[in-house]
Amino acid sequence: MVKQERAGRTRQAVLLAAADTFAQVGFEAASLVDISRRAGVSKGALYFHFVSKQALADGVRAAAGREVGSAALRALRAEGPAVQRLIDFSHELARLLREDVVVRAGIRIGRPGPRPGGVPDAAAPPGDATWRSLTAVVHRLLDRAAEAGELRPGLDRRACAELLSSVAAGQVLLAAEEVGRPAREAVRRLWAAALPALVAAERCPGYRT
Repeated sequence: MVKQERAGRTRQAVLLAAADTFAQVGFEAASLVDISRRAGVSKGALYFHFVSKQALADGVRAAAGREVGSAALRALRAEGPAVQRLIDFSHELARLLREDVVVRAGIRIGRPGPRPGGVPDAAAPPGDATWRSLTAVVHRLLDRAAEAGELRPGLDRRACAELLSSVAAGQVLLAAEEVGRPAREAVRRLWAAALPALVAAERCPGYRT
């Protein structure tokens, strides 16, 4: 049991060190020697848990996906109006992009870019499965909002979901380029513009943006 706990701590230390390195310099420039030093472990210990830099990148992307997926699940299970949960979820996603180094690293190494031979990588950050879960949350919360009578009558929910998902994608890509984005105030401004298009004017003051 003690060995298992020690191995688990070592693996987590390596993963966090890799995330910190990937977030700062990207995948190509990252060095396994530097990662092992940051983690405070030998290169052999690193290889025991991750057989290559690509395996480390995959581990970081998977960990980022779990963080985002957990936030999405909390949004679906939370109490209160569905539109408010959608707003809160967007703020939580923005917070993760600003503050969670694993999520930031997963975004940076998972965004579209050239593969060897010049073939573009079409995977959406931080991974196809994670991105599908994000868009699914937007669709489901809008559906629940419609069922509860929160949305404007006749609103095209599909078009709204696509627009909100596209805005979220833009936030993700910007976060990969600049530390500290998206700022909380930027998310508030987004909802100040979007909310009147979703709900009736008299309902707007009832939501915290």
